[in-house]
Amino acid sequence: MDMDDDWRLPRPIALFKIDHRPPGLSLLKTGSVASTFASLVTPVVAETVQKARELSANGDAEHFHQLRVAFRKLRALYWAYSPYLEKEATAQAIEGFKHLAAVAGGTRDWDIAGDLLKKAQDSDASVEMLVTAAREKRAQAVMHSQTMIRSDDVEAFLNDVLLRAQTTLQSRCDDLPIRPFARSRVLLAQRALRKRSRRATRGEAIHEEDLHDVRKAGKKLRYLLEFFQPIIKGGRSRILRELTSVQNELGQFNDIVASANLIRSASFDAVPPEVVQKSLQWLEEQKCLRMRAASRRVRAIAS
Repeated sequence: MDMDDDWRLPRPIALFKIDHRPPGLSLLKTGSVASTFASLVTPVVAETVQKARELSANGDAEHFHQLRVAFRKLRALYWAYSPYLEKEATAQAIEGFKHLAAVAGGTRDWDIAGDLLKKAQDSDASVEMLVTAAREKRAQAVMHSQTMIRSDDVEAFLNDVLLRAQTTLQSRCDDLPIRPFARSRVLLAQRALRKRSRRATRGEAIHEEDLHDVRKAGKKLRYLLEFFQPIIKGGRSRILRELTSVQNELGQFNDIVASANLIRSASFDAVPPEVVQKSLQWLEEQKCLRMRAASRRVRAIAS
């Protein structure tokens, strides 16, 4: 799908009731699979709609970041409940979440690239031209995101897909207890992370693609732990802390890789090619350093 296309979000057939109050602990522990979905998803939906509204007047980087995170959390929650959801409706919802996260992420990506280029400028003053150009690209990304992410359309889309999900869950698992279900989905996500970590470390060298797969699996597990931690007996606080630390390391590595790819794919008419090349060379050096650190963390997970 071309992210620059005018991607239309469907209008809702009815409204998904958004309760802005946080879910009570007793409900999360004793509720059904269906009722707990509504309790978990509504705060995320409320935050997503609010962030989308703020984008129209504010191009702050943190708003774009939080919006992208909110859509990623929705994807993780849909994966958790996918055994009881309709495949076609779930695929449509996840496609919408991915698209909107990518649009919101365009601005965030240029923010990250710009910050890295400023560090590269410390070793080569000529990189300042690319820093300025990246700032212009960032401004273009803000305008694009503000045009594509209309709060009314986002709210309508979320109302539609979440109402469908809730209706399906009520008909299929309204009487199933949440605790064993939550425990099984978290365990499955943990196994997937361990499997990808072992796959990444089975050879002497770890590849970028494998680290990216580990990072995605780690994100899914982290979000599920945040959702289900009040439900699962014994908690997972230590795992969540360790996972957050690993994700931070992998995230820094991914920022460098994504920024290099972003710069390679962009055109800079006012920047000499040799300046762009110097910046890419600096990013490559930083990538090697971060990759070693990230690889050590992944090997620790695998073992």
